[in-house]
Amino acid sequence: MTTVLTASDIAKALAADVHEGELRAGDMFQSERELCMRFGVGRTVVREAMTILQGMKLVDHSKGKRPRVVSPTLTQVMDSASEAAQFFFLDNEGKAHLEQARLFLETSMVRYAVVHATNAQIAKMVSAIEEADAVLADGEAFRDADSRFHRALTEVPGNPIFVALHDTFVERLMKNRPVKDDVESHNRRSNNEHKEVVSAILSKDSDKAVEVMTRHLTRNYGVYFQQALGRVGALKAN
Repeated sequence: MTTVLTASDIAKALAADVHEGELRAGDMFQSERELCMRFGVGRTVVREAMTILQGMKLVDHSKGKRPRVVSPTLTQVMDSASEAAQFFFLDNEGKAHLEQARLFLETSMVRYAVVHATNAQIAKMVSAIEEADAVLADGEAFRDADSRFHRALTEVPGNPIFVALHDTFVERLMKNRPVKDDVESHNRRSNNEHKEVVSAILSKDSDKAVEVMTRHLTRNYGVYFQQALGRVGALKAN
């Protein structure tokens, strides 16, 4: 009995061609007609397979041109994963799991930074702190500067996986939080903790750096939970 291949089967086979080096970035995929003959399917199935490959960031399918192989960045791959995982992080339990993962990541990063951060990397953290100090009353602008500080920390080891994790999950988590009621005082406290972290890095005090980062991250999430409880109470009152 002949097995009928699905679009997913064909996408996996073509992805394997890329991963195994049979096709390289810039190479054109076979024509629709050739792919139909190779896999014994119709054009509709081949087009669906190409759509799947687009979702995997393995193909550039510009209108009117034959699809070409592209090399996805790690952040693009992680973005695809985050879109699939976003529903896991909608409820408070999912957010708590993400916060725990972030705490583990950033306390590890700050301990590493105490030993290995270069002057240029520390200067990048300080620049983000200075940017944040200038926009304490602006919730959105402060979030951008806040995110740049934490990203600078994850860049210290030079491992693109840590940076991709920040860009994909941590930055989204930070920017999706509701703005605090006392935004300026909250932001000032957060940025002062950033300063404490950098001071501990400069002093080569890893225990202090971890203690401040732990306090910083757990307090921020505690404030979020307090706001969530307040919204629940208001709904019940109505």
